[in-house]
Amino acid sequence: MAKVGPMSRGNWSAKDIREARELDVLRSENDVLPLWLREQQSRFSTWVQDIGGPWDFSPESLDLLEDVVRERFRSAEEFREQEDEAFLQVAAWYLGEVHNHYRGTQWQIHPDGKGHFRWKSYPFVIPPWDRLDDYEDEDGIEYDARPTVDPLSSLRLVLLEPYERPYPGQTLRSELDAYETKTENRGG
Repeated sequence: MAKVGPMSRGNWSAKDIREARELDVLRSENDVLPLWLREQQSRFSTWVQDIGGPWDFSPESLDLLEDVVRERFRSAEEFREQEDEAFLQVAAWYLGEVHNHYRGTQWQIHPDGKGHFRWKSYPFVIPPWDRLDDYEDEDGIEYDARPTVDPLSSLRLVLLEPYERPYPGQTLRSELDAYETKTENRGG
């Protein structure tokens, strides 16, 4: 099946796509993101010393990460109160790095940290722009159907009962499956 290029997606104009591409670049290439990434990476060895465990950036290590989060926090409210603390920021970085290693995603952040939604102030992972055509919105509404994962939100979901999660039984490891492409979804 031939790919449909981003410039020919439904009702989206070339201007809309160009503006979206500019936003993608802004979220990838800014002064805020490298500072956050360096800070978490520099904290990682202390984080490992504090909690122990084999932190090898493997999908299997995400099971341990879930256990650590559950042991440390009694509720999503307690988690929210501490989400800016080093422990959770490094845990979010680690989770995102596993996605980057195993699914080829990249970090992005809304550099102004402002907006109507709190998650906009935290880094997230997303497949690179050049993989835009690998994903399509089933409803045909969005030109950009690349899955995004906000690691901090994913860590918070660990504290919910499996039936309370957006996808019942969702785990940190199962989120790695979100990057299946439209070809994979069709069995091709």
